Amino acid sequence: MDKLMDKWQKVPPELATRFDAALPAATDVQRRRMFGCPCGFVNNNMFAGLHQDRLIVRAPDEAAKRPCVIMGRTMKQYALIEDALSLSPKAMSEWIARGYNFTRALPPKATKPKRAAPPRPVR
Repeated sequence: MDKLMDKWQKVPPELATRFDAALPAATDVQRRRMFGCPCGFVNNNMFAGLHQDRLIVRAPDEAAKRPCVIMGRTMKQYALIEDALSLSPKAMSEWIARGYNFTRALPPKATKPKRAAPPRPVR
């Protein structure tokens, strides 16, 4: 059973700081939050992110060996590195760079139009 199913845990602040420091300095990198967790995007495609104390990286060749299962669902093409705080800064940077290099070669993902607000009731 995924440990998320037991209890939701926030990303440790130290890990978030290390993740930010490991993101590539390229101008096309965007840092966004998904479900309260920091993630890196290129061309609107996620290439790396954090979930609890784990690192998620888009690395299809590693995904079979390290499947990324979150809330019972497997994220295709993504590898999950457990206990990301135990990674050296160099190892974290290398994993993230691997995801970035793979993902930036993909076609840009179209941005979804924002949903219109529901109509207000007439009074």
